[in-house]
Parts: sequence; C-alpha cells; structure tokens
Amino acid sequence: LGDVYKRQIIMKTKNIHNIIKAIFLSSAFMLNSCIEEVFPENGSASIDQIGKSDQALDAMLNSVVAFIHKYNSYGSHANHDFGYSGYNLLRDAACEDFLCPNPREDRFSAFGKCTSLGANSTVANTTAYYCYKFINAANNTLSALKTTEEIEKKKHYEGICLTYRAMMYMDLARMYEYKKTGVTKLDNDAEKKGIKGLTMPIVTEDTSEADGRNNPRAPFYEMYKFILSDLAKAEQDLADYTRPTKNMPNMAVVHGLMARIWLEMGSRFEHYPKDLQILNNNTDLNISSAKACFAKAAEYARNVILESGASPLTEKQWFGGDNYNDGFNDISSPSWIWGGILTSEQAGVAGQWICFTGNICPEQFFGVCNSYAAFKAISKKLFEKIPDEDWRKTTWIAPEDAGKAPGKKYRTILTDEEFKKIPEYTGIKFRCKNGEQRDFNVGAAADYPLMRIEEMYLIEAEALAMSQGLSTGKQALENFITTYRYKPNTTPYVSSSTTLREFQEEVIRQKRIEFWGEGIVFWDYKRLELRVERGYKGTNAPKGYRFNSIEGYCAPWMNIYISTYEELYNEAIIINPDPTLAIPEWEATE
Repeated sequence: LGDVYKRQIIMKTKNIHNIIKAIFLSSAFMLNSCIEEVFPENGSASIDQIGKSDQALDAMLNSVVAFIHKYNSYGSHANHDFGYSGYNLLRDAACEDFLCPNPREDRFSAFGKCTSLGANSTVANTTAYYCYKFINAANNTLSALKTTEEIEKKKHYEGICLTYRAMMYMDLARMYEYKKTGVTKLDNDAEKKGIKGLTMPIVTEDTSEADGRNNPRAPFYEMYKFILSDLAKAEQDLADYTRPTKNMPNMAVVHGLMARIWLEMGSRFEHYPKDLQILNNNTDLNISSAKACFAKAAEYARNVILESGASPLTEKQWFGGDNYNDGFNDISSPSWIWGGILTSEQAGVAGQWICFTGNICPEQFFGVCNSYAAFKAISKKLFEKIPDEDWRKTTWIAPEDAGKAPGKKYRTILTDEEFKKIPEYTGIKFRCKNGEQRDFNVGAAADYPLMRIEEMYLIEAEALAMSQGLSTGKQALENFITTYRYKPNTTPYVSSSTTLREFQEEVIRQKRIEFWGEGIVFWDYKRLELRVERGYKGTNAPKGYRFNSIEGYCAPWMNIYISTYEELYNEAIIINPDPTLAIPEWEATE
C-alpha cells in the first residue's frame, strides 16, 4: 500500500489520525512498490493508467490476496498484528478453549483477561483498522478495474475482490454489532446510545471523503443486503473461473460465504423475529422466515461439498502424514477450500515471534512456545468431553501423559526429552512448514486455512435441523462424526440432543474441537449468544482469565469497542460501551 500508510510508526502521536482518516474515509488509490516498478518515472499513476496496465492490475490484485498475511498493518508491531491469523487467535482467546497456561507470556491476553478493551487499547485500535485497510485494498483494485476494457480479466478480478470484501464486512458486522450482555450498565448505555442493530460503516470504491466524514454505522439489514449483493456479483463473475491456486476464491468459496451469512441470518431471525419484519420493511430481500434462511444455509453448504472437490481430513492427514511434517500448514491439504499462502520472504519480514507458527506450534524453537513456554492449550472441560473413540483427542496432551515420552499415542517430530517438557492440554495440531523447527524463514512460512470442508458439513447439520427438523440434523451430524472423526470399528457416534437448542450447542462443541486455533467459533458464540465459561472447579484457565459470561447473553467482550480515533473524523459514528472488566472474575469457593 501507499506512502500514507508507511507513516505508521509512532501510534501515540497525531499521525495516527491521518492514517485512520485514510482508512475509514477515503477510497483514493495509494501506491505500492509493485506499482512503482510499473511506473518508474515518478512512482505514481492515475486510476486510468493502472486500469490499462495488466502488470499493475496483477500487482493490485495480488496485494489484496496477500493482505491475509499482512504484517504490522497498524504500525505498532502489536503481537497479534501479523495478518488474518493473528486476529483469529485474538478471537479464539475471547472464547473458552484457547488458553495460555503461562499468562506472563500470553501474547493474546486482552480478551482472556478482559482488560484494556476500551479507549486507546491496542485491540480496539488495530482490529477495525486491519479490516478496513483490507477493504481499502479491495476498493482500490475495484476502482482501477472500472477503467479496463478486458472483460474476462475484469470480471474475474472483480469477483475475487468482492469475495474478500464480503468476508471482511461479514467479520466487521459480527464483531461490532452490540448484543445484550445481561450487564445492566452496558445494556443501558447501549440503549441510550441507540446502537441496537447497528453494525459498522460501509465504505466502497465510490465512497467520497465527504460521505466518509458523516458515515453512520449501517443497520444490520443494510449490511446483510450489501454482503449478499457482493457475493451475488462475485458468483456471477467467477462462474467460469478456474483458479490457479487455492488462495484465490472461486465459486465454492463464494457459496461457503453464502452458507455462513445465511446461517447468521437464520439465527438472528429465530432469536429476534421482529428483526425479520424490520429487514423486509427496509429492503427488497423478502425473506419469509428464519427457517428459510437456515434452508439456504444448508443448500449452500451442500453445494460447496459437491462442487469444491474437497474431502474431510483423514486421521493420517490431520496428524501430518507419514513424517508429521504436513497437516495444517499446506494449502494443498485435501480439506482446504480456501487459504492464504505465506512465502519465505513474507515470513522473514514478520520475524520469528510475531507470526502464526511462532505462536501456536509447540514443535518449533524459533517462536514463543518453547523459548518462553507460551504454549496454547485446550480447556479442560472441552477436552474431557471428547470421547476416546474420536481420534482428534490425541491432538492435545492428556494430563496423565504430560511429562512422559510420546510413545505411539502422539504423532510428533519432537524428541522424547523435548516432548516431556510440553505441559498438559497443549495442542500439537499445527506444524512447522516442512518440519523445520529452527530456521523461521522456512518453518514459519506455513499456509493458513480460511475455509475447510468440515465447516460445511457442520453448517449443513445445524441448518438441516433448524429447517427440516431435529432428526434430520442429528442424522447428518452422526454420519459426519462416525464416518470422518471416529476410529474404525468403534461404536458409532450418537447425538444426545433432545431439543434444537441442545443440538446447536452440540454442533458448536464439534466446531470447538475441529477448528481449535482457526478463529471459527467466535462467530458461533456471538451468533447464538452462548455462555463463555472459563471459571469452574478444576479449570485449567489461569487466574486472571476465569471469566464467565451470563447465561443467555452475549459475552460483553465480544461486543468489540470501536476505536475512539474514528470519532475524530466520522461525526456520525457511535461507539460501543467499553466492555473492560464488565463482569467480575469467577472465584473458587469451598
């Protein structure tokens, strides 16, 4: 991106104001080094010039796709600011199953400790910033594409940009819309501010600076229509597109995002039926019912299963193949529908600590896990709910095995002595690239999943239950778990749910196991307003992290605070209440 973004050095000075202004208010084209190579005379070009240069258009599109792994987007070298995976780890830490047993070395502690989540917090300042900067890259490319006459390239590139933009707006809408917390002070504040049903401002390639200065948070119905419109156009653009690599979205990816947004809408209208009437009164979407939304979610999930060519990971593939070097680090994985490709050059820029592999893989020695004992663990309560028939259970070290050699039970490239140092409940799901444990230029260059086929099976199961009845959903879930996640020749998986709500929680439990460390379940917790429970007798959550949200409400910290810098340049913005320490920490009692 351009020079204005390179001025992100001292974030506590007024320079940040200009940067935020550029992100939230302007869709003007900002140069990058690739464009400077195409136009070497003065290192600049007009949108019209860019649109007439294949080289420049390719560079702009690649800048959008590569933003998944954008390092230091905010400019303050925040520990989580190494791309989409870093923000997903933050969101995972907001739930209950992604813990760091050594809190002194926890780089993702803000949501875990529920501290410093309001004004001037790193989390508040960086999160929306990353999303809007990503959107800005897509908008700039869309602007340039309007000036090109090459129809095929134009529509394919447009479809790719719209797909990424839709994903980012879906994230923004779900993170920032305020849901009731059960905390009187916060809910009353939200009521007084009138922010019920508001998501985030929409900025497109056509948004002017003047409009941006008075750009209110979009109501949920406006945001839903906008996202669906982007995805519908992307579906048209990519209908005949054959992608060269899986970091480029295709029809299956678009349909996967469709499944996600329809599931979101179904849950909303099931919980808040009046919101459906509000949507139909203000848009031309004409949605008949929550059940119709769930039916759409099931339909799109099934489309992805049929058209993607992806298949759920086998036990061998999950644990890294014959030599335990593969698994969750290579975009060629058979279950990955969409992902980000990280090159050695990008890994070298990010460094050994501020990167995904350096924070989550216990088998490497270049990051913070072994060097600082910053291992990542699953919650005790969830681990104990994984039956022994489920081969995923040995993804985490059982307490009775901690301090012992791995034997044949655990698949790892660690030596016996190295394995003995790993604490209980630590996850060994993610691998160093090519099994390289010490050279971070190689080992940290791991690809990152954005969408896996397993998610579509689980979306389908929930959506079928909600649209066709509990028994239909249960059968889909039982088939998936028994076929793909249970050991051969063991008792088949049987759903224990007797109500739709119980079944939704059962499906989410499977997601919590399946997508640990992948940033998926935050959306489900907030969508269904599930209780986060880290404080209980025998918990392995460290003291300072044992927060339990109120049953039947959204966890306060999942209503993410909007940076106060936005108020400086957008007079229409209304900030969420500060969720910092809104709930007291759970204390054990005799």
